[in-house]
Amino acid sequence: MPSRTFQFPVSDWVAHHASVRPHAIALASADTGEQVSWAQLEQRVGLAAAALLAHGLRPGDRIAVVADNAPRAFVLQFAAMRAGVVMVPLNWRLVTAEMRHQCIDAAVSALTHDATWAEPARDVADAAGVQTILELEALTSAEPGNGLVPLPAQPHDPDAITHILYTSGTTGTPKGALVSHASMMWNAFNILTAAQVAAPDVNMLNPMPLFHAGGLNVLANPILMHGGQVTTMARWNPAAILAYIGEQTNGVTHLTTAPSLLQTLVDDPTFGTTDCGTMRKIVLGGGTTTPQLLRAFAAKGVALLPQYGGTETGPAALVLEEGLERALSGTCGKPVLHTAVRLVDPDTLTDVADDVVGEVWLKGPAVTPGYWNLPNEQYFVDGWFRTGDAARRDADGYFYIAGRYKDMYKSGGENVYAAEVENVLIDLPEVAEVAIIGVPDAKWGEVGLAVVVANPGADVTLDALHSACAGRIARYKYPKNLDVVAALPRNATGKVAKAALREHYRSATATPPPTDHESLVTHQEESHDVSRR
Repeated sequence: MPSRTFQFPVSDWVAHHASVRPHAIALASADTGEQVSWAQLEQRVGLAAAALLAHGLRPGDRIAVVADNAPRAFVLQFAAMRAGVVMVPLNWRLVTAEMRHQCIDAAVSALTHDATWAEPARDVADAAGVQTILELEALTSAEPGNGLVPLPAQPHDPDAITHILYTSGTTGTPKGALVSHASMMWNAFNILTAAQVAAPDVNMLNPMPLFHAGGLNVLANPILMHGGQVTTMARWNPAAILAYIGEQTNGVTHLTTAPSLLQTLVDDPTFGTTDCGTMRKIVLGGGTTTPQLLRAFAAKGVALLPQYGGTETGPAALVLEEGLERALSGTCGKPVLHTAVRLVDPDTLTDVADDVVGEVWLKGPAVTPGYWNLPNEQYFVDGWFRTGDAARRDADGYFYIAGRYKDMYKSGGENVYAAEVENVLIDLPEVAEVAIIGVPDAKWGEVGLAVVVANPGADVTLDALHSACAGRIARYKYPKNLDVVAALPRNATGKVAKAALREHYRSATATPPPTDHESLVTHQEESHDVSRR
């Protein structure tokens, strides 16, 4: 297990801010207009924590959550932290069998749900044998005088686990990454320093799902720890997001999302007329930040902060704090304040030189203490977390992600990292999105296939892709095949589902790839279909 160096207790954020800024807004809902002050949040958290204990939960027990992004979900989080109960957010885009697996794996003692997800949640509870089922609205809106005495705040053990966050599982079965009081706090220090958030005069609009680190810990929890405001939105709706940002009285200052989702804002007809005057920064992760995105928001005076990380890494590990020119180079920046980064040859376990691709190893107090029910020896070496990601570092110390080691193929014996090729091709004005995968080839073993979403009206050709690669990457890295599709399949956090692409194309290698791509588009649509259970 990594060495934990934070020895003194972690204070209760809610109680602190309720004391020093009781009337300031902590949480709001863009969907309903609800606002919750820090004083009100303290009362709700104390009562909800007492209710958890009254329902038989004890410190260390796990409670699964199936709920939309709303203030009540954060009330539950803080209540669970105060009661010592571990929160296990479930991805409501999964089918019952997948959520059942996570409930059984985490050995949850209770499951709570909001009204939207009542039926699927009860199906999951029945399938997993969970006896205690709680309605989130009732749990988080308890009033004084109903027999409950609010549980008072007390310092937290820094190593106590607060969340089990299941990874998005793009390459295999999701694993439960552990979050502790200390790792959450150190991540907040890291990201707030990188984003230059110096005062609690911030309002983050949060339309990202809370079953993923992107919705919880990229900005939301750090800003709440700092005393700022988080405004929730249950779904990613481009027109609604732009309308809320554009209403200057809402005072939205920050947003976090994936580049693919941010592109939907640029593509919305109202983007050009949206006033982004209160916006300061947008933190991005989970994909390549295109030059088009960078320029579109720079024109509105909004800085984009590309960052690299994952559920296990805080998530922030590398952040680019500089301006447009450096961002256009494709770098994701330098290590955050309290995280050390190495690039290591995965075979020899020795550090690689500059401009040589190596595996990203991370160490620091924001990194996960481990995975639930899995041995740390498999994922840590002398306290360094092995990410499985490939990257290179230039002579100035800037990092460039080359992709997953598992997102690599061998062509003629040479390693080709998909992200390295994708970062070149995305610069083409004709290309809206691109995913590179290796497909079988009789001569070379594997060759690259570029699966491209074209910009409206654009004609993408293989010759154009090769011209873009010329002088930037070696010829053996050029994609040898091209398929233009309507959309790329994605998982619930917006990342391209490479496994679905590989399965689709490798099963079709005996014949030319299909031209209608119905299965790929359907895959993406189904990931947003709440009725498919």
